[in-house]
Amino acid sequence: MINETKISMLSQNTTIEGNVSFADVARISGAINGELRGLQGSHLILTENAMINGNIQCDRITIDGFVRGDITATGKVEVSGTGRVVGKIDTPNLVIDFGAYFDGSCAMRTTKDRPLKPA
Repeated sequence: MINETKISMLSQNTTIEGNVSFADVARISGAINGELRGLQGSHLILTENAMINGNIQCDRITIDGFVRGDITATGKVEVSGTGRVVGKIDTPNLVIDFGAYFDGSCAMRTTKDRPLKPA
């Protein structure tokens, strides 16, 4: 169950230039040109309108939008049928749904091999 008081949101038609760090849950519908870094226990949700140009580091990532950059997740990466990823994915658990687009490489390692760096 997600506690809504712990959700950070970036709405559609909003763009951030620079690096972003967050705790708990972040739901992105806008654009970010820079790195996204989640603290331990974090979950990043990229909606269909989200556009990320930069590397992402988080525990769990759900991608319905577009990512151009390298992704590191200590838990799980899910790319839905509307998701598009161009870059490397490093995670112990990867789900790519039918219809998703992935152009890059994947390394599946255990969480003890790739801990999150401090934000």
